[in-house]
Amino acid sequence: MARKRVTHYAVFYNVGGESSINVYYQGGGADTIRNLSIEEATYVIDLLRNEKPMSYDHSRKRLSTLNTEPVGENE
Repeated sequence: MARKRVTHYAVFYNVGGESSINVYYQGGGADTIRNLSIEEATYVIDLLRNEKPMSYDHSRKRLSTLNTEPVGENE
């Protein structure tokens, strides 16, 4: 599966300490990133809040920026 541009997300903190994040794609469709620790979920949420544009490849479980960024951008 190829990278898809993420436009929205929803966070679920589950009983037992694990989290899930639904990512919603440009043009429709969604995937769930499951079984994240609270620390991992916090990091992913920070990326989704602060980086733009973002993509997700569900088969590789890889969240990434769509473009390269310059060093020292102070984000």
